[in-house]
Amino acid sequence: MALACTTSDAPADTAASTPSATSVSSPADDYLAALRSHCDKAYEGRLIDPQPADSAMRGQRLVMHVRGCGDTVRIPFHVGENRSRTWVFTRTAAGVRLKHDHRHEDGSEDRITQYGGDARDGGTATSMAFAADSLTAALIPAARTNVWTVDISPTQFVYQLRREGTDRRFRVEFDLTTPVPRPPAPWGAAPN
Repeated sequence: MALACTTSDAPADTAASTPSATSVSSPADDYLAALRSHCDKAYEGRLIDPQPADSAMRGQRLVMHVRGCGDTVRIPFHVGENRSRTWVFTRTAAGVRLKHDHRHEDGSEDRITQYGGDARDGGTATSMAFAADSLTAALIPAARTNVWTVDISPTQFVYQLRREGTDRRFRVEFDLTTPVPRPPAPWGAAPN
């Protein structure tokens, strides 16, 4: 469930809604703020140590585009002309959730979509590790031990997968110092 705040949720006493000197943001809030700081920007990436399972991505242009920057931050991940993948980061009561939204070219959901999980304890403003949830285990039994780690620094965004108990690894790094032109909208989304 995403938390939302609209103007109608604001308290009548505006002084009461002003953050106090003692209020402290959480790592989850800081992490999402770091993602949002790149809203409407796109960046090129590269595969690091690709495995045979990643062969379709080799030689393709890899671009992430930060869009949808409210309580949910959507980051389409384009592989060449394929616009089927979007990473979805959502604030939850306990922290941050990562889901993978996969779409067909006509915008309909892929059979394998909405997998991911919640951030493990110990996440920081710059790094969160998301363990596979029960939906992931039901959709993709081999992925039941997946852990996705997403790091963000002033210069780099790193998305990586580790399948615990196996040799399966995936890592893509994006250079945040050099924005690139925004790609077309991902499949199933409104145009840019």
